[in-house]
Amino acid sequence: MSSESAAPGVAPSPPPKSRWDRIGAALPIALTAMATAFAGMSSSELQRAMFWRSYAAQDQAKATNQWTFAGLKRDRALICQTTAAQLWATAGNPANPYSGKTASGPDATAIEWLAGHGPTAAKMPEIVDPTLLQLLGDIQRRVPEPELVRLAAKVPVDRMNAAINDAEAAVKVFDDAWEPTLKRATVLATSSSRETATASRAALYELENRRYLVESGWNQGIGYLYEARVKVSSAESNKHERKSRDFFHAMLAAQIGATVSALALARQKKSVLWAVAGATGLIALAIAAYVQLSDL
Repeated sequence: MSSESAAPGVAPSPPPKSRWDRIGAALPIALTAMATAFAGMSSSELQRAMFWRSYAAQDQAKATNQWTFAGLKRDRALICQTTAAQLWATAGNPANPYSGKTASGPDATAIEWLAGHGPTAAKMPEIVDPTLLQLLGDIQRRVPEPELVRLAAKVPVDRMNAAINDAEAAVKVFDDAWEPTLKRATVLATSSSRETATASRAALYELENRRYLVESGWNQGIGYLYEARVKVSSAESNKHERKSRDFFHAMLAAQIGATVSALALARQKKSVLWAVAGATGLIALAIAAYVQLSDL
């Protein structure tokens, strides 16, 4: 008897599995793991998209606040201008009591401003980024929203944040520098003699008019910057939304591959699970078609 023949009553051992057989058995597991990873990445990108969308909403509220401040200061400037004109008329339209007047120390600048030579229109920090400059100009020209968002996608977020931070820091420096002079001018105008009291108050209201006009311009500039950051945040949100959609499509492809490979293995082994899985897939397709068509 040959040594290679099987012993009586003993089943022959199955042939060893090839490399492709082992890969085929592991393929559904690998594709399922990939689908899970892609699902997590899709969810993560969607959360980032929602974050940037909420960030854009916050910036839109800040822009609205700046525009509101600008409008209120414009209104206040008109009120001061009207009050100054009425006071000049009440006083008989005399010459400005502070014209040609000199002083030393902290009163010098206050008298100069009351005489009509201040405060000067301090400029905001210069923006050197050409793309951001173009975006600000397009916002003022009311370019359609899709074009603004496409252009905003080219503006780095850190550069946009730096522009806003520099502008707000510059405004604070101006406010801190002007405050002592404005307080001193108020003291000088309200403590003047009875003969020049009305004219002095008129000069003070004219100073307040010029001050509010300058500050309104600052608020407008910062408002435009916040509007620009709304577009930049919207562009970031759209980018992450596209990534989430692409990862979702990759997840679907991996899931389809895992399903097909699992069905192929079940069919190869003639398992009853093949029929069950096929029927389940048909039911899922029918439900999806019903849900899609029910909105029509």
